[in-house]
Amino acid sequence: MKIKFAFLFVLCLVPLTVFCQGRPNPVIIDGDQITYLQEEGKILATGGVKMKYKGVEISCDEVEFDANANIAHINGNVRIKRENITLYGSNIIFNFNTNNAQIQNMRLEDPPIYGEAKNAEKIGNEKYVLNDGYATTCELADPHYRLTTKSITIYPGDRVEARNMVLRVGKIPIFYIPYFSQSLKDKSLPVEFIPGKNSDWGYYLLTYWPYRLGEENKGKIHFGWYEERGLTAGVIHTMESKNFGKALVKYYLLEDELYKADKRNEFLDKYPERAGIPAKFLEDDRYRGQFSYSWNPQPSLSIKGEFHKFSDEFFMKDFFEREYDVEPNPLSYIIINKSFANSSLSLLGQKRVNLFRAETEYLPQLQYEFYRQNIGSSKFYFESNNKIANLNITNVNSRSKDNTVRFHSFNSVSYINRIGWLNFNPFSGAYTTFYSKNKFGDENILRIAPKMGVTLSTKLYKFFNSGWSLFGERIDEARHVITPEVTYSYIHDPTVSSGNLFPFDSDDSLAREEKIIFTLKNKLQVKNEKRTWDFIFFSPSVEYRLKEEGKGSYFDNVKADLEIYPREGLSLTANTKYDVNTRRVAEVNVDITISGKTKMIENGEEVEKQKYSLTLGHRYVHSDDTQGTLAFTYQLTPKFQFKNYMRYEYNREDLLEQQYSIRTDLHCWWMDVGVNIDRHQNGGKDLTFWVGFTIKAFPEIHVDFDHGYSGAKGSY
Repeated sequence: MKIKFAFLFVLCLVPLTVFCQGRPNPVIIDGDQITYLQEEGKILATGGVKMKYKGVEISCDEVEFDANANIAHINGNVRIKRENITLYGSNIIFNFNTNNAQIQNMRLEDPPIYGEAKNAEKIGNEKYVLNDGYATTCELADPHYRLTTKSITIYPGDRVEARNMVLRVGKIPIFYIPYFSQSLKDKSLPVEFIPGKNSDWGYYLLTYWPYRLGEENKGKIHFGWYEERGLTAGVIHTMESKNFGKALVKYYLLEDELYKADKRNEFLDKYPERAGIPAKFLEDDRYRGQFSYSWNPQPSLSIKGEFHKFSDEFFMKDFFEREYDVEPNPLSYIIINKSFANSSLSLLGQKRVNLFRAETEYLPQLQYEFYRQNIGSSKFYFESNNKIANLNITNVNSRSKDNTVRFHSFNSVSYINRIGWLNFNPFSGAYTTFYSKNKFGDENILRIAPKMGVTLSTKLYKFFNSGWSLFGERIDEARHVITPEVTYSYIHDPTVSSGNLFPFDSDDSLAREEKIIFTLKNKLQVKNEKRTWDFIFFSPSVEYRLKEEGKGSYFDNVKADLEIYPREGLSLTANTKYDVNTRRVAEVNVDITISGKTKMIENGEEVEKQKYSLTLGHRYVHSDDTQGTLAFTYQLTPKFQFKNYMRYEYNREDLLEQQYSIRTDLHCWWMDVGVNIDRHQNGGKDLTFWVGFTIKAFPEIHVDFDHGYSGAKGSY
């Protein structure tokens, strides 16, 4: 007959408190057979034993509990559970005072990490040491892969660390890892290998090895080999401190074989456009050094900075072309910003660090911006933006500089009111700028340029009882919202022409401007019994310029934005710009996305997956670039997925880029096999093959040759 120890515990409470040094025993024990040894202060329980202690639940075949030491000897089909962590073992010594445990034949389940060991040690609730065991993300009793070593340390929910580790697929050793550290918070692949072939580099192999220096510092060490360019090395280090913010350091060094003095002819054959570069700027040691920093010591105070140093102006283009395309001329600066309730104060310091570039230096610039605020209880509003700066403008490969001290201010008063159905918003202000000198050496220059204008707008809408279907989506009710808007703005001729000033930035290029912008915003909102959404958004606008010098009055660009979302899984977005002067379309961007879901049987269960996704894109810039893009993903079977990305240049009638890959589901891994083909304008071709293994538990891997393409938005 099953005896509840809770009843026995009440009967023996007085003598038991003696063994526990004046405090009640916190451990609750339940079992089929229970024996209480009062003189020894021990409890013996067998058969379906269950124990509870401060969120820890233990089940086993038998237990011997020492009430004096608060230590239990647990045997037979042991299962220990705490929150999401489960331990299994055959022979365990558990200290309830410290939460430490000695475990034999242990299995640990802390998704996504699983581990087994002949013997193991549990240290508190924050650390597990597995001896002669393995760790994996495969939950099977016989995992597809495992990382084996003499000792593995697991910090639940945080990280896994080990030395002299061997990666085994099945029982076959594949790879040796001298030191391994994987964050359970960072979903990136532990080690990355990127092989390929490039027309400029030849065959290459790039590797990235992670490291971790405590909780706040981690990174990757890089080693690489280029067949025609030499060996590379570098480091990517990140710091995330609760007290001192975040920092990122990148350093990359390459002893470029092609840049050596004895290969000048080969160098000029490959890069004839670089023939005019002075020899002192052609170094065989090429590098990049970059540092970025961000810190918010207070919610209203932020500090940000960047530093970018390169050996030469072509290094990023030669070896990090995609980064170069996004930002060809990164600036080095530090900015401190303090926010107040209705304003902000910032201090900017910006210095040129690469002699081969021309830049404006702010040494420093102090800016105070007062946001638009209501004047008392009236309908008038005031806003102001003020900047004072010590400015330098530099020239390429020259240390000579032109400089001035500039105070620039813009102050404006606006009035917001509604007259019947019309929103009425006139405004008036002025740009005031002081220069210590101009480009001709004249001192103490004052420039004034008044600005004024008005915005008129209203909102009209109408409801429709639709009762129709489109692409299988039922629409029961629709509302058409129209917002016409007219804005007139005028900037008077500045008292000083921009031709007399140094061109530091856009504040110095101020000129007379008078224009009217007509905008007609249209939105069709629809709903059915399941949801409400914006079906169509269409916003055309046209700009009319008045009395422009040398041109007179004329219509300028006509712009239009269009977004259509007829149903889930189908969308179209487009924006166009038409140049009225040339009577030609200046720019067009269109994206159409179609996607669908399906139900598949996976591991004996029915799951919903995305069956396919197709995105067609078109990019057109008059007389410059016309490209089409295609991104296609198709789930062939529950285990196989096909991905394709292409970029076609219409003017050259050539595919600039093609990518094809197959993803295979290997239970706890994804295996990607693919090829990427890039073509250059000079006719060269880059060919990259890859085989990638991605652990499902850590999917957020970024590989430079693997494209992502989002295309049109999924919803408005």
